[in-house]
Amino acid sequence: MSSVVTTPAQDLKLSILEELHRACDAGLEGASDRQRNLLSYLVTEELEGRGERLKAYSIATEVLGRPDDFDPQQDSIVRVEIGRLRQALERYYLTDGKNASVVISIPKGQYRPVFTRAQIDPPPPPEAAMPPTRRFGRHAMLAALVMLAAGLLAAVFWKFAAGPAPRQTASLARRGPVVAIAPFDFHADREGQSYIGGGLQADLADILSEYQWLTVIPLTDENGAGPGGDSIATPDFVVRGSLRLVGDQLKATVLLLDGRTGAVRWTNRYELSLRAGEVLAMQSDLVRNIGRDVGNPFGIVADIALAQRTRNEKLSDEALTCQLRAFHYWKTFKSQDYGPAWRCLEAVKARGAVDANTLAIASLLSFDAHNARYADRSREEARAEAAATAARAYELDSSEFIPRVARYSAAICTGDIDGFRQVAHETVERFPNNPLALADIGSRFILGSGDYAEGAALIERARAIAPDLTPLDTVAIAVDALRRGEYADRPRLRRAAARTDSAVVLIVEMALAAARGDVEETTKMRRRLSDLGFADEKSIAEALDTTCWSRNIRDLVKSRAVAAFRNARGE
Repeated sequence: MSSVVTTPAQDLKLSILEELHRACDAGLEGASDRQRNLLSYLVTEELEGRGERLKAYSIATEVLGRPDDFDPQQDSIVRVEIGRLRQALERYYLTDGKNASVVISIPKGQYRPVFTRAQIDPPPPPEAAMPPTRRFGRHAMLAALVMLAAGLLAAVFWKFAAGPAPRQTASLARRGPVVAIAPFDFHADREGQSYIGGGLQADLADILSEYQWLTVIPLTDENGAGPGGDSIATPDFVVRGSLRLVGDQLKATVLLLDGRTGAVRWTNRYELSLRAGEVLAMQSDLVRNIGRDVGNPFGIVADIALAQRTRNEKLSDEALTCQLRAFHYWKTFKSQDYGPAWRCLEAVKARGAVDANTLAIASLLSFDAHNARYADRSREEARAEAAATAARAYELDSSEFIPRVARYSAAICTGDIDGFRQVAHETVERFPNNPLALADIGSRFILGSGDYAEGAALIERARAIAPDLTPLDTVAIAVDALRRGEYADRPRLRRAAARTDSAVVLIVEMALAAARGDVEETTKMRRRLSDLGFADEKSIAEALDTTCWSRNIRDLVKSRAVAAFRNARGE
């Protein structure tokens, strides 16, 4: 009886289905069940001839659980998940799938998968050495195809029906190289320019954090200690920079060092003016070099630097200056650095079109708990305007870190707790190795939404990567201890209070000191608060009311702070 071999198209389809099964079953390490479900759906639709209908709406409603009134202009979930899946596939084909006979990819800007046979196939063994092969007839081959497809579709259906796996927020994600960015050595020919060095350090860290396989730690002093004085584990690489500003001309020397030996991996020198385009070009070159040098064996999964420049095409020179001022303020957390940044951003925003990051930063500064002063409007009006600005930034670009922070901050400050949780959880999934993201979201869980255990777990996860990088997580952990009746001295909080003039930080330190009966520390905090204009119980209560904390947390801290004042008067 004669036999009929399968066509090339049938062979390719079988290979694709087999590769899909391998990728979903054994590959895509670090990918979520949602991304595996999405890949199965996209490949199946394409193979079944329905690739034309792979649009944002169908993906959102059929795979991602969005309702029938889903609007892709308002909800970026499809773009975000496709981007994550694209990165997971690129990572897979650089590692476990590097010998695959078929490569599944999703080109940027579209949702339809593309299937490519590997360029180099292993040579077949000599004909004489080949064992006898069994030829399949057309019916046998088609039956095998049907059975394999049915098995895959059953697995996909099971995953869809089972829903997403339970969230394990505290578990550590797979982590690649650790890169520490040391403070840039900065010199200028005039006063008032120090924000440039701190701002560029923080901005570079923010861009690099978009590499999901890279852990980026911005250091706060030259000895590698965080703000609490805690040394971090030895990083794999350290970025150091020396900046000299003369007029508006910036000379920069940046080195990448081996974190263990101190050997110089490479060094670049730049001479540029302090203009947005030239600064972004320098950062793009740095990010490209760092990504290439430290990425092995993870590989470059996306041209982050180019994407950043493309997204920031509207960034003006003035907006760049404002962003650097804001980054510098978040590094110092001092009111003297807040005013220039806030006024700068308000002026830029009033002039017209700006980029997503500038809008997001303006929104975050407007939500600031202890510095924002609104003489011409109420707190509610200011918050509504800041929330609208955050929504606009998120609409412009929901993939970047800062617009996401603005979005979930606006949600929690306006009482949308469910909205906060959704964006916060998505941000943790997108930036699993970013200690700033983990600590910030964990703090807001504790202080704002009442998810105390989840918040503490996230902060613990951040501190496993690096020590606390801002006073916010230190305050959150201290307040959570106060809530649980644990009043012991917290050295991190004490050190944070010693370096900042943040009324909120000082109030929490005073409340904790008063609760444990530490008269000396309580008196010291009362005096510092009085010098800042918070000299009585009313002003203390008003300062706490400006926060986006939950009522329970505000009332708890208020009661302890008021007790500190009453005890001082002997009441």
